[in-house]
Amino acid sequence: MSEVSLSGICSSCQREVDTNLYHGSNSDKMELCKECYDQYAAKEMLQYWKDHIAEEERRANN
Repeated sequence: MSEVSLSGICSSCQREVDTNLYHGSNSDKMELCKECYDQYAAKEMLQYWKDHIAEEERRANN
């Protein structure tokens, strides 16, 4: 879930835009605009599936 931020400056692209606070992968809060959050979420999902597929391949080869 996200919370509305206070500064309005995206911590990724540094633009002054509407931002929200999100939990990062290390549980720290990140203030991101919609575009940067979408990119962050896509990278996290891609890494999740890469890790999942690698684990399934390891299990299948044992």
